[in-house]
Amino acid sequence: MARNRHKILVILSDVDSSPQLLAALEELFFQELKVRIILIGLRDSQIAKEIRLRRWHSRELSKRNKVASIINLFWVIFELILKRPRTLFASGQFATGIGIPASSLLNIKNRVFIRHHSNFHHKYDMKFGIVTDKIANKLSTKIIAVSEIVKEVLVEFENVPQKKIVLIHNGVELKNFKPKDEPLISDNSKTLKKSDTFNIGVISRLTEWKGVDYTAQAFVRFVEKYPKARLHIVGAFSDAYENVSKILEIVDPGTYSLQPKADNIPKFIQGLDVFVHVPIGKHDEAFGIVYIEALASEVDCIFTRSGIMNELDEPSKYVHIADFKSANSIFNHLEEIIGGKNEYKMPIIESWLNQFSMEIMAKKYCQELLAGQ
Repeated sequence: MARNRHKILVILSDVDSSPQLLAALEELFFQELKVRIILIGLRDSQIAKEIRLRRWHSRELSKRNKVASIINLFWVIFELILKRPRTLFASGQFATGIGIPASSLLNIKNRVFIRHHSNFHHKYDMKFGIVTDKIANKLSTKIIAVSEIVKEVLVEFENVPQKKIVLIHNGVELKNFKPKDEPLISDNSKTLKKSDTFNIGVISRLTEWKGVDYTAQAFVRFVEKYPKARLHIVGAFSDAYENVSKILEIVDPGTYSLQPKADNIPKFIQGLDVFVHVPIGKHDEAFGIVYIEALASEVDCIFTRSGIMNELDEPSKYVHIADFKSANSIFNHLEEIIGGKNEYKMPIIESWLNQFSMEIMAKKYCQELLAGQ
């Protein structure tokens, strides 16, 4: 089949910045495929700016409520009729909820979406989300799971046939996270050398299931005993923000910072003495890119075994594994690290880390999107 017949309609939603999606799109365009992109509710997002900068063919739709989404559905149907792609590729819940049913209705041959979330809808009994997931699972021809945990949820919780699921791990630009000779950490525009303080870092959206509350509780105890400790939390403010703020308000405000984002994530991680990421359950983190970023940076880590950490054999050889929902466990591991007991941890296996390269991920996406063409 001639390359010019490989038409793919990509629909994206529910994301601001995604190097992973951009890398996958770059590979599709590199292969000289005919790609058309629809962005739903992303007009001011970083990924929309990147797509415009590259002058890729795209259409931008406003994000609407559940009822008014019917307008976006008609736009997608119109695009499918007009361009008649052989593959519909969706990423994001709105994109998937609209794109998969529309492409099924028009009998588009390949209907593929990325399953980014894990057990979120089940955990919080979100009925609309559960129904939307069921429809997408049923009408798609292929589901890309970003981790074994997501695959497990699809198979065991939602009865999706294993043959429909393809595992493609999220990619990371690993070279960007290699340790530098003199790492620095940016804290409200003030530069701190690691020797000045004991820097503890978190990168996480401030929502309940990420477990940042427990890190805050551990820090309150820790800074009382070790006054040079500093906590740096970076992440979008969400439902747990007020609780985390309340926990921290009893300590000196100069000992911690809460920032919605960091300009340079590799530099931030490399400036830390310890990185903490503690989702509250095995299935709560669908993947956890920050796990990989921190491991690549060779910083000492305190993790719970959620998301992609379930795919690392004997993780306690390499990082400190905390109990779920346990500020006491986090505190104890912080004491081990400041006391030098982290010296017994082994460097992460390079071959295990390399499987998460951005290049490998992008090529797998291209391969799977063309497999049914």
